[in-house]
Amino acid sequence: MTILIRRLLVLFCAVSISSYSYAISSNETFLDYAKAKVQKAVSSNTTWDGPTNGPQAVYEKSIIFVASDLRNGGVYGVGKGMSEANSHLDWHLRFLDGVGSEIRQGAAIRKAIGFEPDAIVLGGIDAVRHRDVLKLAQNLGIIVIGWHATELAGGNDDIGLYMNITTDPLDVAEIAALLAIANSEGKANTLIFTDSNYKIATIKSDTMANTIRRCEDCELLEVNDLPLGKISELMPKTMESLWNKYDRKITHILAINDLYIDYAIPSLESNRKQRNHVPSNISAGDGSKAAYKRINNDDFQLATVPEPLYLQGWQIIDELNRAFNGLEPSGYSAPVHLVTPDNVDELVSQQASGIYDPQNGYREAYLKIWKPK
Repeated sequence: MTILIRRLLVLFCAVSISSYSYAISSNETFLDYAKAKVQKAVSSNTTWDGPTNGPQAVYEKSIIFVASDLRNGGVYGVGKGMSEANSHLDWHLRFLDGVGSEIRQGAAIRKAIGFEPDAIVLGGIDAVRHRDVLKLAQNLGIIVIGWHATELAGGNDDIGLYMNITTDPLDVAEIAALLAIANSEGKANTLIFTDSNYKIATIKSDTMANTIRRCEDCELLEVNDLPLGKISELMPKTMESLWNKYDRKITHILAINDLYIDYAIPSLESNRKQRNHVPSNISAGDGSKAAYKRINNDDFQLATVPEPLYLQGWQIIDELNRAFNGLEPSGYSAPVHLVTPDNVDELVSQQASGIYDPQNGYREAYLKIWKPK
């Protein structure tokens, strides 16, 4: 499905379930469909499904990675993946840190432009908010690539973005909701946590809500709009209100990322003591170390949907090489992967400090493109 069609679906079909769900045949129930999708997402991804053709590497390029905040594990992981891939090309790679401030991020982008690099990579920075300065970069002939710079994967010439790299948020949200359906045998009573200040969060929560609605015997109890910046302050009272309203009826809690579950833990612990009941909690994003630990211990979290950060770092280098050769981006977006008690051991035991790093041969595949024998 093309990037343009995906954008149109996000804009005009927010009230319907993601079009990334394939049609269900008449003899297949929605529960069967959910279980099949979940099984596929849990399985180890050992076959490379990304690009196998492309231009040979060019050399003597200067790249600046402008990070939203290098304290963010996702941004740091992508930067590390870029550095690893770049070691094979020896481009000049420099890092600038926006330290979590939109003003400082804008200043860092301007500073990067001042160095006159061949390309700038935005790590977790909202490209739309900085569209004017990005268009300046484009007019100066500087290639701009983003990681989580817009909601969906793909380029956007209107804001000077050659390519944005991310796992498809609609796929991520759908698989989280499908897990709740499969785990409950089609009888999930679900709460959803989101933050409407972020478009990507709304896209995820809308998709999760509509997926739950497609399940005939499931019930969407409510969607809670809880700002990320106020979770620590608001979560205790919010959870207390929800326990009083729904009590043991809540079977699953879906959240746009692991942070909501982080701050729900005290309330979950208290509810387990008072009511001997803990809902199954699923995060549609992140894949934090704390989440892996909870999943591994079967304690307050059933699953999370991580991103392959190192792979995405390698992809950024490949997309840059395509841009330097005057070609279109590959358009690749890594498939979703669910981390559950069935496969979390693979991550906990990895030398890569718990970062999801699919063993599908992506490094070798990219090197064959850049440096064919």
